[in-house]
Amino acid sequence: AVVSTQSTGMMYYELGFMPLDEDEKPSKQGFVTFLSFCCFGLVPLLSYILCGFIPWNTFNGGRGMVNLAFPISCVFTAITLFLLGVVKGRFASEHLTVAGIKVLVMGAIACAASYVIGYLVSKLLLKDD
Repeated sequence: AVVSTQSTGMMYYELGFMPLDEDEKPSKQGFVTFLSFCCFGLVPLLSYILCGFIPWNTFNGGRGMVNLAFPISCVFTAITLFLLGVVKGRFASEHLTVAGIKVLVMGAIACAASYVIGYLVSKLLLKDD
């Protein structure tokens, strides 16, 4: 598809979009996105599973035994989100720390929203009659 010069200028200057390269293939971009999702998406799951093999994964926190798998998984997820932002920043020519913090904050908001929604749904479904 041919994009006129006027619409290309509008996309870049007014909307902040870069015009598509003729060489880019959507299938390649989709495959790269899929692979990055699989690699980075496995980190929280694997860290949660591997915590089961750590002998000190529970401690007496004053209110009984506390499982450390969730907080450890949160820390590894935060580190992974920051590193994902740094990688994104390298490709997007952004300041690496700023790009890492942006992705970390967006990911933390998404994680918190998912956690709250899951908690609320479980309370609605499991409430005593």
